Amino acid sequence: MILSHWFSRLTICAALLALPLLGCPKSTPSSSPPQQQEPDDAPSLGPGPSGSFDYYVLSLSWSPQFCNSRKFPPSDQQCGEGRRFGFVVHGLWPQYEKGYPESCQTGFSLAQPTVEKALQMMPSQKLIEHEWQKHGTCSGLSAEQYFAQVETAFAGLVIPEPYRQPTAPVVTSLAELKQSFLAANPRLTPSSLTAQCSGTYLREVRICLHKDLSPMPCTSFVRDACKAPEVQLRPVRHAP
Repeated sequence: MILSHWFSRLTICAALLALPLLGCPKSTPSSSPPQQQEPDDAPSLGPGPSGSFDYYVLSLSWSPQFCNSRKFPPSDQQCGEGRRFGFVVHGLWPQYEKGYPESCQTGFSLAQPTVEKALQMMPSQKLIEHEWQKHGTCSGLSAEQYFAQVETAFAGLVIPEPYRQPTAPVVTSLAELKQSFLAANPRLTPSSLTAQCSGTYLREVRICLHKDLSPMPCTSFVRDACKAPEVQLRPVRHAP
């Protein structure tokens, strides 16, 4: 059956190629925007009732690592010339105990004044729009309320001094990285903090929060993903 399927497909393609201006159908590339990597610990369960979730994950992206992942035009809001971001908010994600909802139905929309305010902590309009559509719509809040929650969660977190604006590479370990965050934020517990890496390079720090934004233990679906003995942080870019 499989061979018959492929022979049939080849026959169709050959026929199409024989016609002018026609060719064999091609697969459509992904149209997702080049944003920070989305949750990879828990599976998406698709749209759910907006506001029906168990807790939040505050995800902080290490911007130098994201900007190193591909080429960006000089005018890019986050990674263009003169941009020197360290930790930035990737998102505040509604989560279930197992998995997470996404792209929920809502009667609220995202207005430009809300985008402008959110740029102070999420330095990319595309990222803000993407996060609202995929995650914010599942919060049960208006866009203004949702991004106010994001701002409150981010403002309540102290970034350890070594990771604020390093101009040289930082080499540490997962244990030391987490201990630095715990020392700077006594309300956090070891079980409420996880880290994500690409090889040895830090990509994100994720913090599990109750709906009132107080820290809580992460579930088994939000876990560390740094396997190497060392964790490296790329330096922020120098201003031109």
